[in-house]
Amino acid sequence: MTRTQGISQADVIYFILTDRFCGSHAAKCSKPDGKPILTAGPNRFHGGNFAGIMSKIPYLKHLGVTALWITPVYLSITGLQGADGLLEGYHGYWALDFERVDGHLLTKQGENGREQLKDLVEKLHANGIKVILDVVVSHTGYHNGNYRKYPHRLPPGWFKKKEECSLFGLPELDHRLADVRDYFVNNIINWIEDTGIDAIRLDSARHIDQAFWYYFKAYVRGKYRNVFFLGEVLDFDAGSVAKYQREFDFDSLFDFSLCGNIIDVMIRNEDYKPPEQRRGMTAIAGPRHSALPEVSGVLDTDWKYNNANRLVTLVDNHDLEKRIMSWAVGCAGGDRNRAAALVVYVLSFLFTTRGIPQVYYGTEIGMEGDSKEGGDAHLRHDMAWEKIDPNTQEPYPNFVVESYIYHYLRRLIKIRRENEALQYGYLFTLYSDFDCYVFMREFRGNTIIVALNNSPCPGEKVIEVEVAKNPNIPQRIKNNLAIRQVMVNLVNEQEKVHYLPSGKLTVRVKGKQALIMRLH
Repeated sequence: MTRTQGISQADVIYFILTDRFCGSHAAKCSKPDGKPILTAGPNRFHGGNFAGIMSKIPYLKHLGVTALWITPVYLSITGLQGADGLLEGYHGYWALDFERVDGHLLTKQGENGREQLKDLVEKLHANGIKVILDVVVSHTGYHNGNYRKYPHRLPPGWFKKKEECSLFGLPELDHRLADVRDYFVNNIINWIEDTGIDAIRLDSARHIDQAFWYYFKAYVRGKYRNVFFLGEVLDFDAGSVAKYQREFDFDSLFDFSLCGNIIDVMIRNEDYKPPEQRRGMTAIAGPRHSALPEVSGVLDTDWKYNNANRLVTLVDNHDLEKRIMSWAVGCAGGDRNRAAALVVYVLSFLFTTRGIPQVYYGTEIGMEGDSKEGGDAHLRHDMAWEKIDPNTQEPYPNFVVESYIYHYLRRLIKIRRENEALQYGYLFTLYSDFDCYVFMREFRGNTIIVALNNSPCPGEKVIEVEVAKNPNIPQRIKNNLAIRQVMVNLVNEQEKVHYLPSGKLTVRVKGKQALIMRLH
């Protein structure tokens, strides 16, 4: 068995929809504008597989990611007639058999699917990349007429009554039954032991009956403490999400609360709210300066979690309303260059705030997607490999927007991996008002200060940041700043900011830009 490594705060997660990432038989070609034509239909298998992932390991390494999250590998339903044609479980969440790997994902048909998954895990490990496997215990796929022929069919008595189900009409499993709980905890353990994966992402955790968690904590978590467990609770309220870390022993959860605030405040400028209800950057973190009253932002609710530093932070995925580039394009009036600048602005925050950042495949090249244009499939287009030079593993230079986002993100990943303050450090709010947010990350002398100007006006703002009088910062850190004095801009190392004898920093930041500085 391959050595399980777990996920740490030092990791950068890259999330792929396996069927849409890469495969030698992908059913697509390209139109002149570079957009894919999905000849198999948006809701059917497109041909991405384990071999495709292996072929793109050089790309993942070059980008700098350290962990790969892949969608469920279960044998999934095919040939289901829907309102818009045939539907298939290309995404892995409509399982037909929880024991078998879907043949669409296999390199060699007819051979052991788990062995092929183990081989993929070993190759990724050999290249310094950990693996997160998506698992489902809440439901199965829509049952079609072929279901009964499979040997691992679950007993009909294991399912809830229709009126109890809430997951889009999917058959939900009844975890109040001891046999159901016992089957799925053992199923999870089998996938761990057979493949050597480093982490489990547990789908739809909020739809699993509470009785399951006793079995889960005693049986799975009891032995496999080295396996990282990441729960999906798709709720934008921090308190509702936090209880799953407190009560059900998850190492981590997705920080949808922070994600929602990033999109609403930093991209949309709260355009759906009347002006008097807009909070600006104080919705991210409340002010810690002057005589303004305390206002609680999303980062000020971190106390609700067991450990907010282990939350997985994100700006888009396969289930949210839009990809981040689509939000940005809409808010930039269709100007993709302006939109790209917005994307790197929010990614600058994502990679410097607390938590473990997750990048959705294609975000690094500005892929767009909007579920309102035609459902979730529009968030899950095939990866645009036609824009990537296989020799350099980077976008071709003529793709200007794609190249800009890619190179900026690659730089952010490098900055994060080279600075332990951004992985493990304290987070101190130094300044917060409607337009601006300045914070410090520090770990054993490695000191980073980040300044964000959220104003839609392009002009520069001058922010005077008080450090010496901030009561939350230990004297050790203040002394270190006073001795070393110079902060270097990590994106443009020619620029420097000087720490003043008065114990202040004066920073200048243009609208919708971020300044990332390290104590020299």
